[in-house]
Amino acid sequence: MFMSALTQLFQISHFPYLMAGVLLGLTLGILPGLGGTSGLAILLPFVYTFEPSVALAMMIGVLAPTTTSDTFPAVLLGIPGTAGSQATVLDGHPLAKKGEASRALSAAFLSSLVGGLFGAIILSVSIFFAKPLIMSFGFGEQFLLIILALLMIGALTGANFLKGLASCVIGLVIGTIGLAQITGDARYTFGTLYLVDGFPLVVMGLGLFAVPEIVSLLQSKSTVAGGGKLEKGWLHGMRDAVSNWFLIIRCSTVGVLVGALPGLGGTVVDWIAYSHAKQTIKNPETLGTGDIRGVIAPESANNAKEGGALIPTILFGIPGSGNKVLLLGGLVLVGIEPGIEMVTTQLDITYLIIWSLAVANVVGAGLCLFLARPMAQLTRVPFFILAPILVVLIFFATFNNGRDWIDFVALMFFGAVGVMFKTYGWSRPALLIGFFLSSKIELLSYQVSAAYGLSFLYRTGSIILIFLALGTIFLLLRQKMTPDGKSTVEEAGKQTVFTCLVALFPVSMILQVVALDFRASIYPIALSGVLLLLLASISGLQMRQQRPEMQRMNDSNAALRIISQNIFENHGTLYDQVLAFAMIPVFLVLVFLLGFPIAAAVLINGFILMHDRSKYLVSIIVSAAVLIILWTLSGVLTLQYPAGIIADFLPLPWWLGGR
Repeated sequence: MFMSALTQLFQISHFPYLMAGVLLGLTLGILPGLGGTSGLAILLPFVYTFEPSVALAMMIGVLAPTTTSDTFPAVLLGIPGTAGSQATVLDGHPLAKKGEASRALSAAFLSSLVGGLFGAIILSVSIFFAKPLIMSFGFGEQFLLIILALLMIGALTGANFLKGLASCVIGLVIGTIGLAQITGDARYTFGTLYLVDGFPLVVMGLGLFAVPEIVSLLQSKSTVAGGGKLEKGWLHGMRDAVSNWFLIIRCSTVGVLVGALPGLGGTVVDWIAYSHAKQTIKNPETLGTGDIRGVIAPESANNAKEGGALIPTILFGIPGSGNKVLLLGGLVLVGIEPGIEMVTTQLDITYLIIWSLAVANVVGAGLCLFLARPMAQLTRVPFFILAPILVVLIFFATFNNGRDWIDFVALMFFGAVGVMFKTYGWSRPALLIGFFLSSKIELLSYQVSAAYGLSFLYRTGSIILIFLALGTIFLLLRQKMTPDGKSTVEEAGKQTVFTCLVALFPVSMILQVVALDFRASIYPIALSGVLLLLLASISGLQMRQQRPEMQRMNDSNAALRIISQNIFENHGTLYDQVLAFAMIPVFLVLVFLLGFPIAAAVLINGFILMHDRSKYLVSIIVSAAVLIILWTLSGVLTLQYPAGIIADFLPLPWWLGGR
């Protein structure tokens, strides 16, 4: 199996596509916000057209190197490329200000390389111990493992764990939309065929992650990143990494362990590694002022966690982060089912994933070193050029998913949800993971009830899982690091109103399903009840925190301080977000009137010229390039783009939106 996977790795049907995925992943990592999650969301609609080996190569290629290339904006301009590079900013950007950007980048890339390889090695070793563990899991243990994983995901994603838990349950409730698995009753479909199978995973992923980042880019009204200069110092950074090899190994170990715990992943691993470095190194007071160790620690952990995160993803089918949800979705699309088969009949595929991950990390780090200067220029692309291109790309991926107009409406809906969640500090990864696992939990709950009742809670494996998970949550909640760790009460009234508006969803769900068969209604009703309790707690805390005397009480009470942390977390004003979001429905209207290709050209030209009239040549070149790409893709994928009303009056070719 081992040699078979190694042979497949370098076949023409795998390796070139792995490299193509690496290049795409590196590019997305450089552009702040567009990391592996957005990349997989864009890629997923095309996966079903690929051979399994090609699809696997592309997905791993996109996923692996984003945690390396996100260092560019973090170091050069103090803007995290992804959530996993937040801690890198603390020392990376001060080093750049001192004229040592090259030193910081080379140390980060070499640390990322070692961390990625370390994660792949641990993943390989874990396979040997996984088979007997998986074989010992019955329905009860599987059910309990998923429930406890969701608790961890909810508690440990985002700044406030009550919001994280609520986000996770919202995803679970959304996952109940469609036909009930046991009875076939329609739940919350409103008589539409579109919702019979629930919302498409791809559309949700694009809406929740890609759209909010575009909105943030539009809101900033600047270049993706500003200045930043690369000078000499590459060898100095490499020597720094070599001299701190023990720190790299320790933080890589931290990264693997944290990555293997569902719910952590890229959200806090860099902060935990940074905290570990601060507690163990000499002269920790220099961290935050431009200490190279403050770059090495989070970067090694950030890459190592990818290998750790694949352990529960591949072996148990439990995604620990948003990008792993999309990876699982892609694997299922090409006929690869995570679970016991991955360590028995499909062991060669498992090793192929491991080898691909290792190679992608090596190639990604190497390309970052040798192509640093031209790749860094991507961070300086003006927002008014990049934003319309990304909007066109997202709409294209959405259309290719189901080739249904309603997908665009769903994209706008989840885009709005994603913007609101990001604005008010609710966890988008927790929502997506909850949605993905909802149907699996419902099926397992019926299987457990039929096979064991409540007796499975007294099994040895169940007791161990409960104590391990709850103990982990308790310890990590006490040590959880966030960029500020404080709550703000700005726009507190709006946030409380938003919480109350969210409560309308579970209420309407209960009203929709209460008349159905008990077996079809009990699961969504139970989830909706839990969600209402969580939302009531959040709303109560938000109103409580607005009273000064209660803030003083919380400061003196550890438990209240934990649950109140960042309850008012805010990432921009709603008004600015709405204005930026308006670009999405405007483009939808243009597609309806002009058809997709022509609307894309109009949007790009109009948006660029609206912000800088002197860029008319740039607008023509960019829009022409996009049209050529769309024409090429229409032929390769046999796509006929959505036609607009204009096609009724003009004889347009089919690749330009003709009927």
